[in-house]
Amino acid sequence: MTWREEVHAPDMLHEIFTYLTTPCPAYVRRMRYLYEIIAMRARYQRNRAAWQPHLENTRAFILAAAEQCEARDSVAVYGAGLLLDVPLAELASRFREVYLLDIVFLREARRKARRHGNVSLVQHDATNVAEALCRGIRQGVRDLPEPDPTPPECVRRADLVVSLNLMSQLWVLPRAYVRRHREDLEDAQLDAWCGRIVAAHHALLRSLDHHVCLVADRAYVKRDGSRRIVDTGSTIYDLRLPEPDAGWAWDLAPPGEDDRAMSTELIVGAWRHRIHEGPG
Repeated sequence: MTWREEVHAPDMLHEIFTYLTTPCPAYVRRMRYLYEIIAMRARYQRNRAAWQPHLENTRAFILAAAEQCEARDSVAVYGAGLLLDVPLAELASRFREVYLLDIVFLREARRKARRHGNVSLVQHDATNVAEALCRGIRQGVRDLPEPDPTPPECVRRADLVVSLNLMSQLWVLPRAYVRRHREDLEDAQLDAWCGRIVAAHHALLRSLDHHVCLVADRAYVKRDGSRRIVDTGSTIYDLRLPEPDAGWAWDLAPPGEDDRAMSTELIVGAWRHRIHEGPG
């Protein structure tokens, strides 16, 4: 048993219990969406102080976007997840209906939502590829499903649509699942597919006849113990975006989280657009 395993043994038992008792479709488990949201919760708990500026910046930006909405009938939030970066109480007080969308929700998110009579959780895959990918690979289908980000009704009729720290994550687990089961697929083909997943979500946001708020990391930066940059790259497959309305660095993994000396930060952009102005 390692030092980390020994220190966090009670947390690990809680995570196992959460994994075994969280209701979700089989493909969500097989593709490790449930595993990853539990891991993200644990990472947040370890790095709460380091993440706080990012979470506060995100919540403030969403509320500023909400203030620009003349209509206050409903708001839809893609990537609601753990609700860490969702100003839920404020949105529930400003809009008649609040729709929180993600592929899986843990029980604590469901409890928070139930505190507000006008908040609904919508289990939805923003890419519409995960279930088809899981089924296709299990059935021996060779072609990868193309992203089809057709929005649900709650998004189509919302006054404000928020995409929340999601765009760079859309491809991660589908790519990992393909890699585990399709070793024959060339990297270039897989990268192109992942790029289309990112681009499809951005195209959806541009197409909406609503106010749109997009918060997304665009790049990662890795630093050594002397704070020198040792690696950097795009997290959205070099998708071209305009200059953001706001931006900041997210201290995702301080030294000691993933490596004793190395740290990882994400470069976050935030875009706020009125009706008929796509985000980029």
